[in-house]
Amino acid sequence: MFSIIRAFAIILIALLGGKAIAYLLPFSFPASIIGMLLLFIAFNTGLIKVHWVQSGAHYLLTYMALLFIPIGVGLINYFDLVITQWPALLASITFGTLIVMAIVGHVFQRFNPRD
Repeated sequence: MFSIIRAFAIILIALLGGKAIAYLLPFSFPASIIGMLLLFIAFNTGLIKVHWVQSGAHYLLTYMALLFIPIGVGLINYFDLVITQWPALLASITFGTLIVMAIVGHVFQRFNPRD
C-alpha cells in the first residue's frame, strides 16, 4: 500500500512541477508533458528509481480505459459536427498516425544503427 501512495505522490509532484513551469513560460505548453519530461529526467539522473513508481503506474494503466469515458460522452454532444466533418477527421487521424510512425521509426533507426 505504501508503494502505491509513494508512486502517486511522485507522479503528482512531477505534474505539479510541470504546472509550475508551464505557468512561468511565456507561451502555452501542456503541463502534463512538462511533468512527464521532469519525471523522465529524474529517472535518467537516478534521482527517482523506476521501481518506486512502477506499482502506481501499473495501477493507473490498469484502469486507464475508464479515463476515456468522459471524452466519449462529451463527443456525443458534438455528434452532428463529427458527421459533417468526418472526411477531415479521418484524413487527420490517418495522416497524423502515419507521420508519427515514420518519425518514430526514423528516430529509432538513427539511435539503433545496424552493425
